[in-house]
Amino acid sequence: MFAEERKEEIMRLLKENKRVSSAELSSLFEVSGTTVRTYLMELEKAGRLTRTHGGALLNEDILNVEESIATRKQKYLREKQKAAQKARTMISDGDTILLDSGTTMLELAKLLKDAKKLTVVTNDLPVAMELQKIEGVYLILIGGHVRTAFESTVGSMGMKFLENISVEKAFMSSDGVSLSKGATTPNIDQAEIKKEMMAASDHSYLVCDTSKIGKRTICTYAKIEAFDGFILDESLPNELKEAFESLGTVIY
Repeated sequence: MFAEERKEEIMRLLKENKRVSSAELSSLFEVSGTTVRTYLMELEKAGRLTRTHGGALLNEDILNVEESIATRKQKYLREKQKAAQKARTMISDGDTILLDSGTTMLELAKLLKDAKKLTVVTNDLPVAMELQKIEGVYLILIGGHVRTAFESTVGSMGMKFLENISVEKAFMSSDGVSLSKGATTPNIDQAEIKKEMMAASDHSYLVCDTSKIGKRTICTYAKIEAFDGFILDESLPNELKEAFESLGTVIY
């Protein structure tokens, strides 16, 4: 097998598994670790992968379209519910929390039916409609302009409100999460209000399913190190987990 064929095989493996290790490639191709590192350096220079300690990750997929809430509701529903269940264990009676907008946040809101003396701040309309029925929840809805297809509020009114409040924990959502760009969203107004949500909280947690990992959109609202933790539906491969945790967050 020629060098170019080996590099194409590396990319094929990356597309299947999202990651490869240098040791595995060295064994597969029956070449030295130095040769493998050379292949990975050349592929990284060509923009096809990102090298990590001990291997490489597939470059992030770029998302250009923001899907409406109606489109997203049934996508990865079981995974969203698993992430939401993990997040629920981090919420105690008497807490003051903030729930970001999105379908994963709606699944988390559904799990708060037994909450007591819980204060919840949100800009998400379906989340608010779910929570307003719960006797043990004191609900505060962030005002502003309603993004109709996305069923959430944005704008200067809500951002001004967030400047004057303080919550213990913010549970955030994201359209994409990448090592290089952090948590991203396709809409600048959404990004700005997310930044204010995190600024208003003592601790911030990103709650999402693992399909969002390795993807990014145009607007970064927070770098990886800004989060106290990532609450995911399932474990990440060890190398990817270590890469995120090396930037200062914790993977739950």
